[in-house]
Amino acid sequence: MKALLLFIAATVSSADISHYEQLLASARYTELEHQLIQQPDYKQQGELLVIYARALINQQRLEDANTLLNYAIEQFPQNSELNYLAGLSKIRLASDGNVFAAKERAARGVALLQKAVSLQPDHYAARQALIDFYSIAPAAAGGDKELANSMAAQLAEENPAQALLARSRILLNEKKPTEALALLNSMIPDPPNARLLARKAQILNELALYDEAFVNYRQAAEHATDLTDKYNALYHIGRLAVTADQDAMAGITALQQYLEFYRDSENKTLPWATLRLAQLMYRTGDTFEASLLVAGLTNAQVENEEFNLILVSLLSALKTKEAKAEPEHQTEDKPQQI
Repeated sequence: MKALLLFIAATVSSADISHYEQLLASARYTELEHQLIQQPDYKQQGELLVIYARALINQQRLEDANTLLNYAIEQFPQNSELNYLAGLSKIRLASDGNVFAAKERAARGVALLQKAVSLQPDHYAARQALIDFYSIAPAAAGGDKELANSMAAQLAEENPAQALLARSRILLNEKKPTEALALLNSMIPDPPNARLLARKAQILNELALYDEAFVNYRQAAEHATDLTDKYNALYHIGRLAVTADQDAMAGITALQQYLEFYRDSENKTLPWATLRLAQLMYRTGDTFEASLLVAGLTNAQVENEEFNLILVSLLSALKTKEAKAEPEHQTEDKPQQI
């Protein structure tokens, strides 16, 4: 009977996986965590631990993620995704921690990434993370640029798109964006890969080639199969519509979709997306909608000088426009003297 109850509980949790993944994708982390820990057996299910760990990492709760993942890989040593996430969290902690603990954590993180790849050779996220580490870390901390290039060359034989991501990343780590862009232009596949398009757009943006960056972010959003990839691209479409004077209506549509998807979530970019949309609404003459959006930001706690300067400037512009419009209405509504 006990075995039957455990089987039923596992089945229910498996059916809920897509629900939890949706909460994760839409950055509803508190809701996700609350619901997960209500599951009496969540610590016995590797898929749920993967989702929980990703939520913690996305919130930069790296110590909490590390603690959870230390437990998880003991319970599920053959789960490649848990090993990958554990390795990733340790390397990120190493980059933020003190120099004495960093080397040990980085080494342990690399070992876990290597294990993830040995368990699942086509775990490309783990392979990309290893290549990135080897290409950027100093030799004293385990970096090995020759090994990074060798691993990228090996990828080329198995998955050209993944190899292109790796090789362009290595060039970016070497501060060679022009060479990375040339590589992508010469080898990007047809039909294009959304992540390659986003990487190309990122480089174009860095090189101040904003028109082309805008086009590539739009293509990345169209081709994305991953929700996070899609909405990241939509945000940048809206951002560039403002900062680089691109197609305002395309920017408005992109930001409206972004805000709708992340509504009431813990996405830290929401205030920026709202502010950018308000700027576009003001630019296109919809001061009423711009005012509504700005009103929703007056209590936003954003510790960013640029954000607050833009917000104050937009508030001032809206008040000035409102003040100019008011006398006109009063003149129109004033009854005629007889």
